[in-house]
Amino acid sequence: GVAGVGAVLSAARIDADPEHVQLLADPDVARRLREGTSTAITALAARGVMAPEAASRLNGDSIRVVRGGVESVVGRSTVLSGRQFYELALESREDGPETDLLRLILARYLSPTLLPDTRRTDQEMAAARDTVPTTVRRVLEGEAIIRANSQVGPAELQTLEAYRASLRARGYNVEGTSFGSAFGGFLVDALILLIFGLLMYFHRPDVYRQFRLLVTIAGIAALYFVGAFFAAFYELPAASLPIVFVTVALSIMWDGRLALITAFVLCSLTIAQTPFASADIFLVTLAGGGTAALSVRRFQRLAQIWIFITITLGAYALVISALELRGSELPYVPSLLGALLSTVGGATLALGFIPVFEWVTGITTDQTLISLSDPNRPLLRRLAAEAPGTFAHSVQVANLAEAGADDIGANALLCRAGGYYHDVGKLISPGSFIENQEGENPHDAMDPAMSAAIVRDHVVEGARMARRRKVPRVVIDHIREHHGDQTISFFYERARADAGAKGLEAPDRAAFRYPGPRPRSRETAVLMLADSVESAARAMKDPTRERIRRLIDDIFAAKVDRGQLEDCPITFEDLSHLKRRFARVLGGIYHRRIDYPGTRHLTSEEGDGP
Repeated sequence: GVAGVGAVLSAARIDADPEHVQLLADPDVARRLREGTSTAITALAARGVMAPEAASRLNGDSIRVVRGGVESVVGRSTVLSGRQFYELALESREDGPETDLLRLILARYLSPTLLPDTRRTDQEMAAARDTVPTTVRRVLEGEAIIRANSQVGPAELQTLEAYRASLRARGYNVEGTSFGSAFGGFLVDALILLIFGLLMYFHRPDVYRQFRLLVTIAGIAALYFVGAFFAAFYELPAASLPIVFVTVALSIMWDGRLALITAFVLCSLTIAQTPFASADIFLVTLAGGGTAALSVRRFQRLAQIWIFITITLGAYALVISALELRGSELPYVPSLLGALLSTVGGATLALGFIPVFEWVTGITTDQTLISLSDPNRPLLRRLAAEAPGTFAHSVQVANLAEAGADDIGANALLCRAGGYYHDVGKLISPGSFIENQEGENPHDAMDPAMSAAIVRDHVVEGARMARRRKVPRVVIDHIREHHGDQTISFFYERARADAGAKGLEAPDRAAFRYPGPRPRSRETAVLMLADSVESAARAMKDPTRERIRRLIDDIFAAKVDRGQLEDCPITFEDLSHLKRRFARVLGGIYHRRIDYPGTRHLTSEEGDGP
């Protein structure tokens, strides 16, 4: 019945509609379909029906067919594809439901009678390919390809064209020079450089303010193209291009964003040149350079070099392997060795050039700041020996400034180095500063103007001593700016009181000012605040957390009211973050401690106790 026919069709996974099921339930229709199917298979299957994958691989006019161990060559047109089989089987039938149902049945049960022997086909194709000579003629170095007044035939033309292709691959211009081609190449290079210039203008405008920064970036790019020239001359793989040298140097000197932009531009310029005109070269070079730019980030320890070398080599290997699977013409193993040479050699060379780049640009890198913070540096070692109180204060200020700078996104290492060096000028007279005094205060018997001059000179002398020791300018700025141009109020008030008692005019306030300038960067502003807060907290009696917070608020408000922060780009949001961080750090340092019984006689105030 109809239900049974429908169930059979469904079990056979034939997608028949109700009309087809109704037709097939009719015995006459079923008989005609069976006869049509049998006729089609009997008449056409003997010619051979190819599998779809076999039909897609045919590119000749004949096919070798093996039946029962016997080989025969038949014409391509005598063998049917699945589509041709359906068309021939149904061409004598009129369109209608029966024909549609027959097509469904044939599509469900038709199996190819000819299957491709892929392995044997590939073997025979490889054998045939190997029989084709790859070298038509060998030309020795110095041998004349064709002499003057000799007849030029097809063989000579073929040799000349092969020689031209070899020269072209090595970067030589064999097409002849013309104004049009030269001008076109110039326009392409100029357009790429213009894009680079615009990107620099929007992302690093500070580079344009100092000519030596532009010279340094141009010099690094020039070194890259020198390396590219040698790579082309000696026919080294594209992965050996020294892009890692460029990106590592720029990442350490500036940041990863500038390095990434430069890598992209250099890769574009590279493939615009004849020896490197390949998308594969662009992908390999950009992958290595881009990965190196992003993996260096903040380079502070030499051990980090092996981390980004490993990451960069992994990126190189991944891209080269992907191109190899895609059928690229890049040599696989030589490309991996070139990537190893570029990564290890480029990173090592870049680190070696960093002191040169610092000297040319005046930029101080994180590595230099870390080195400057070493307590064994001459100035710091002398400060610890001759002015231990100042050194202890400097260490606390450095820690406080570093923590605050880290919270607001400023250069924490620079703040730390500036904190260590900001008071080195006190070495001129350590005993004149209270943190180093053990007995009488010499200022008690000194004229206030003289005392103010001594205090003021620690800024001037500190900058001079730091310059003599080749301390970088950005650190010297912390020495010069950490007091701004504030009034030395303690001695000024004393001088004014003395003048009033003697009936004299009030002293000139300018003689009691620090030489300045005011802080001009976020880092020197953080140091000024940290220095003032640490000194005041150290002098505070019974420093509770609440009193410390009020002290910090008062000091910050005073600096703002006196205009000491007007010349730097610090914001009120930054000041809010700094207040909270300073309060946490100082609260941890000056928190109330347990009074142990065994040491109570040492920690109790005089007169306390039984």
